[in-house]
Amino acid sequence: MTARHAITGPIGLVTGSRPFAGLPTNPAELVLPHLDGLVVHGVTIVAKATPVSRAGLPQHLPELVAQYRPAFVLALGLALGAPTVRIETIAVNAMHFGIPDNEGARPLGGEPIEPDGPPARMATWDADAVVAAILDDGIPAKTSFHAGTHLCNLTLYTYLGALAAEGLSSPCGFLHLPYLPEQIVWMMRQQSGQAGSAMAASMELPSMALETQIRAVKAALGVMARQAVDPLTPR
Repeated sequence: MTARHAITGPIGLVTGSRPFAGLPTNPAELVLPHLDGLVVHGVTIVAKATPVSRAGLPQHLPELVAQYRPAFVLALGLALGAPTVRIETIAVNAMHFGIPDNEGARPLGGEPIEPDGPPARMATWDADAVVAAILDDGIPAKTSFHAGTHLCNLTLYTYLGALAAEGLSSPCGFLHLPYLPEQIVWMMRQQSGQAGSAMAASMELPSMALETQIRAVKAALGVMARQAVDPLTPR
């Protein structure tokens, strides 16, 4: 992997969600500057932050696909309390927001993302190969068969539909990241003025350093770029 400034050849689109749920940061956004402009197996990475908006994403994501016609799409999000990196494989046509989006929208009860869309869409990346590559780098990761019912799921569902609408067979997947250690510290301090107090004990949640998360995403990019450039090459 080498850094490049000019976009030439195929493009790999990587997007990450902005902060939500009252948090000041989101690792899905913080990793993006470390990826933008990289060239991975001949594919140039374009990294973009995306809004936490039920109303905005169904328009914004297809516009990105139409603009870049990417060789692959990797979307990133934060999984609250997840102990490992999660490699998502299924997006369902349903919304049930435990937490409102950044505009206050909170659809409930399985409201469809696309009323006329299929019940589910399958991610098209090689999820097992992505998990294996991240594990090979010494980072815990696992395959997940449910991207939830919040905006991460909506993002994967929308991207898969947008690629199909553009006639693209590009690999597409969603990678969920854990909390950052500094996010846990921030929440502890919000809950209690003293991070070591009993009041903060319930905030002893798993976390992963940003540097480690960047390595995990780069490992995923290597697999996706190889899959996009030569789908028949063993990964």
